[in-house]
Amino acid sequence: MNYLLIYPPAVMFAAGEKTGSRELTVPPLGLLYLARILEDEGHIVEIIDYSAEEINLEKLKNAVNSADVIGMTVLTPSIQNAEYLSRKIKEIDPNKTLIVGGPHCSLYPKRSLEELNADISVEGEGEINISDISKALEGKKSLSEIPGVYFKLKNKIKKGPTVKFIENLDLIPFPARHLVKKYKYGQIYNSKIEKEKFTSIISSRGCPHVCKFCTRQFIGMKKYRMRSKENIIEELKELHEQDYEYIVITDDSFLSHAKRAYQIMDSVIKEKLQFEFFIQGARVDSADEKLYQKMRDAGVKGIAFGIESGNQDVLDFYNKKTTLQQIKYAINLSRKMGFITLGSFILGAPFETRKHFENTINFALSLPLDVITFFPLEYRAGSEIWEDAVEEGKIDSEEYAVQTDINRGLGMFTNEEISKFCKKAHRKFYFRPSYIMDELAKACNTKDFTFIKKGMKSGVQVFFSEMGGFFK
Repeated sequence: MNYLLIYPPAVMFAAGEKTGSRELTVPPLGLLYLARILEDEGHIVEIIDYSAEEINLEKLKNAVNSADVIGMTVLTPSIQNAEYLSRKIKEIDPNKTLIVGGPHCSLYPKRSLEELNADISVEGEGEINISDISKALEGKKSLSEIPGVYFKLKNKIKKGPTVKFIENLDLIPFPARHLVKKYKYGQIYNSKIEKEKFTSIISSRGCPHVCKFCTRQFIGMKKYRMRSKENIIEELKELHEQDYEYIVITDDSFLSHAKRAYQIMDSVIKEKLQFEFFIQGARVDSADEKLYQKMRDAGVKGIAFGIESGNQDVLDFYNKKTTLQQIKYAINLSRKMGFITLGSFILGAPFETRKHFENTINFALSLPLDVITFFPLEYRAGSEIWEDAVEEGKIDSEEYAVQTDINRGLGMFTNEEISKFCKKAHRKFYFRPSYIMDELAKACNTKDFTFIKKGMKSGVQVFFSEMGGFFK
């Protein structure tokens, strides 16, 4: 059978037709894992990644008409784009089977089936049942036998047995990366990394920590599972043979198991696998000088930290289980090792005052970070703060994502006011003469101007945004 797999981005289509860029453009690993399983069984697979290309309705029409089955992965932030695409797919051919899965469908498997007008909705990890689903579509198996599957039968919604999750991640075949060779990935916060051979890898699923704003509390993510060092090195060898150069490690918390991370980096060195690594998700409490030295020797070039706040009471409210001192140590150690260091911050916890915001902004200024991002707090479905707000009647259970706002009883300021604080943070950080000189010196030394360009671009964007408001 011919399968068309689609990735809708979180950024809204401009004018309903085009995609924007994501904070970090990497291959859609979830779809690539499914594609490998389907290809190994003899199926033909095509992937369209709308985070990496603009939507072209004629191309979509041709792809849908050429496929027997269409699959789409859905994240809660991309639900509107997913609804748009599913509507277009059914307009092209209402009889084509549409399967939806991914994090959003794991949170709302039945509702996703209805909202997306799909034929099958998959709860949990698709790799565990995609083979059985394909057999069912060929008439060799019943959908009612397959765990985690919701489907329509005679205008009624039926479901299979209780969903399971994959215990041994080593059993999953490596992603079918050849299907996205047509795309160029590697954009971080709107700055292009100058690497042609760019891809991503994930070494674990789930997270051993439970932050209140995190939405990863659905089946398959509640339990932290790690691939073996041997399995990861085998995949890295394959990537080395395919001439990849830059790899983003997309784990939620790659460094949480320090011994394993050290062993992986040590094996990279011993196997002479020459990559440049960027660690997308790291906690400050995992900072260790010996580990960081090994990471540097193995080719790690950058780390992104979820710092969140410069106030201990806010960190405690979010259940981060980190301290301001740990944050300072991790960022300074990262700078000492020569890593490009990114830090993200959140403003708008229910009790946060102007003083809290100023503390966080000043704390960010005190850290030797290369790139910062400030966001208003968002209550996302599946997170603890969202569940609490629903219970308190501040958020309707039908709402997937609500930004903090005093008008909703969710904070001390309006969302517009918090957004202004975020802009203020970016302006103060990127417009400092000391920052500009430091980044220029670092860029000249490494001959890598990626992140100084990012800082300049962010500063210019903030400037014109604020001037635009001034002249209105």
